[in-house]
Amino acid sequence: MNRPRWANDKLALVLFALAHVGIFAGLFRSVYNIPYSGTGLFYDYAGKVLSGLLPYRDFVLEYPPFALVFFTLPRILGESFRWYYVWFQTQVVVFDLLTLGTLYVAARWWSLSVWRLLGVYTVVVLAVGPITLHQYDIFPATFSVLAIVWFARGRDVGAWVFLALGLMTKVYPILLAPVFIILDWRANRRRFARAAIAFASTCIVVLLPWLVTAPTSLRVLVNYHTKRGIHLDSTYGTLAFIAQGLGLGLVDVRMSFASWNLAGRVPDALATVSTFVLAVTLIVVYAIIARRAKDREMDVGRDVEFVAHSSALLLVASMAASKVLSPQYLIWVMVMIPLVTRPYRLAVWILFTGIGVLTYYMYPHHYDELLATRTAALVGMGLRNALLIVLAVVLAIALRRARATEGAPHPLPAMA
Repeated sequence: MNRPRWANDKLALVLFALAHVGIFAGLFRSVYNIPYSGTGLFYDYAGKVLSGLLPYRDFVLEYPPFALVFFTLPRILGESFRWYYVWFQTQVVVFDLLTLGTLYVAARWWSLSVWRLLGVYTVVVLAVGPITLHQYDIFPATFSVLAIVWFARGRDVGAWVFLALGLMTKVYPILLAPVFIILDWRANRRRFARAAIAFASTCIVVLLPWLVTAPTSLRVLVNYHTKRGIHLDSTYGTLAFIAQGLGLGLVDVRMSFASWNLAGRVPDALATVSTFVLAVTLIVVYAIIARRAKDREMDVGRDVEFVAHSSALLLVASMAASKVLSPQYLIWVMVMIPLVTRPYRLAVWILFTGIGVLTYYMYPHHYDELLATRTAALVGMGLRNALLIVLAVVLAIALRRARATEGAPHPLPAMA
């Protein structure tokens, strides 16, 4: 007797959930690990908050305010660093499982293959590697994929609340807001107005303690990021070393802003133009999304694969054009990759997997060689950055030729 599809889908969810617990609790803590972790920094931030210090005013915090929830809660549960480490990583596993559940819900709502979505997500988690367990980027990434799925489902208020929580955890989800506006503005402006109010209200609630106690303190966050130079790992870093090889100027590697950045005539010039390049890149991508949405006859704002694919394209392009490109940024896109649409989705999955593996190969295993500017390491990072650009181009071409989601979403219940 054949099992009904819903039973097979639930079995897939249970099996993949168990696999992810094993990956994070076992594999990422043993043979497949990294010697570097952001947990010590987060532990220090939490200690300062619990001692009564105000972030931004009393100490420099490079992250938005809601990130402190994820930094501070583990220290409340475990004061020693050993137990903080355990509880912080427990949070990571919980949010990974929440992402897994969100993809499962998307597959059920849009009649997609649960085994395919959860299988692809598991592969890309393995490709990005153990850095997911040691950084906090899974939290805003999960909020982002929740926002995408809820938006595509037509639950705009909830989608914009999730997007606001992502923004208040790490700034990058704000890039997705214009995507939602492009896809929703023509369809229902009244619905968009309610969603915008929900988004603004959520941001105000999170920011209110700082707006009341130290209204100018958030400038520290803005100044911190605007003054950063060219990151060693970025595509601009690759260009700077190519320029050095051509005799156009020496490049110096320095520790600043809690990361390895480049100094010199060429890196300084690249830092100056990087903002313009990023702005142009974003405009071009938004234009591609808007044009493709206009060409499609269906309501693409309710096609989860189209929304996720557009969001993945935007984030990959912005990472390639940004002056900062840390290895954990791949986590932002990792949660969207399983939902990219046809055609070329297999190429996208393979490219992203290759980028993840190559990033892990460079960081941590050959990062010391990169700091020493050895040719082999520079070529390795340059190849990773070139593949990232190729991925952005493939995503853009695929979006222009995107087909409709295989299964239409199930009928929506009445909602406010």
